[in-house]
Amino acid sequence: MGLELIVMTSLVLLWMAQTTSARLNVSLAKAGCQALCGNISIPYPFGIGANCYINDMYSMECRSDKLYLTGIKLEVLNMSVERWPIWVQVNNPILSQSCPGGNGSADVVHGSTSVNLTGSPFTFSSSLNVFISVGCNNHARVTNLVDGTTAQCITICDGSPDRDNGCFGINCCQTTPPGNFSYDLRVFNVNLSRIETYNQSGGVPAPLIPCMYAFLVDKDWFRYNLTDPFALRGMDHVPAKLRWNLYNMESSQLGIPKYRGGYCGKVWYRSSSDIYGAYCSCSPGYEGNPYLPYGCRGTYILGSSLLYFKVHL
Repeated sequence: MGLELIVMTSLVLLWMAQTTSARLNVSLAKAGCQALCGNISIPYPFGIGANCYINDMYSMECRSDKLYLTGIKLEVLNMSVERWPIWVQVNNPILSQSCPGGNGSADVVHGSTSVNLTGSPFTFSSSLNVFISVGCNNHARVTNLVDGTTAQCITICDGSPDRDNGCFGINCCQTTPPGNFSYDLRVFNVNLSRIETYNQSGGVPAPLIPCMYAFLVDKDWFRYNLTDPFALRGMDHVPAKLRWNLYNMESSQLGIPKYRGGYCGKVWYRSSSDIYGAYCSCSPGYEGNPYLPYGCRGTYILGSSLLYFKVHL
């Protein structure tokens, strides 16, 4: 008599995805190109040296372990290419300031500053940055010269030494920069002027600090790294985030094959115009540089099998 014993085993899905490109040890640079400047990764389409960047506006240079965008001459602090929103964090100059002159003379005012990134693929993001003014009796304004929209805020005086980074009108104010997805800040003007506010006794309170400042700053950096906005009075630069786009390029021009890890497509930047660009992203579970062929890497193990053993007794 034969007895058939069937033993069935099943290997179930095992999924494991690395969470950072550092763990995967994947270079973000084009093959044969410099991958790091100091501790900052240099992702294609940016690069250092001939044939390492997609066009001249993405050319970079490394000086004393500091990374710079050649075209707009700003120092780069960090970069993002893996998925939307894609950005470059730069060391952005304080845009406008006004300080009292010596010996009772008139204010030394640098109260109006214009910024023009026309011809570059970069804009100051209105969603990733915040417009800040620090000081006493400030009226700060930033105007988007593309669509004419303006954002402004006013500070009033308080001589109290107690302060934090709340920045809601007492010695410091903040507002969202003008702009949107279609009209981020590419060409804009910043103006800073004094106003008079009065305390309960009817006089103008003495300012806690004599100077006024206005600037665009990375809102996450401002929120999590700056406990006292008045510390900015000793700084010439603050971090800010630029969006970047591959304008007027088709995704086919990037030479990215279809594969599981990433994808490229076409994005329209203004629905009422013909401004478009190529955009790439890593798929969920993959990390790396989607702008390189097979640049998004992940570790997926999928196994499923049935093993049958027949034993005849």
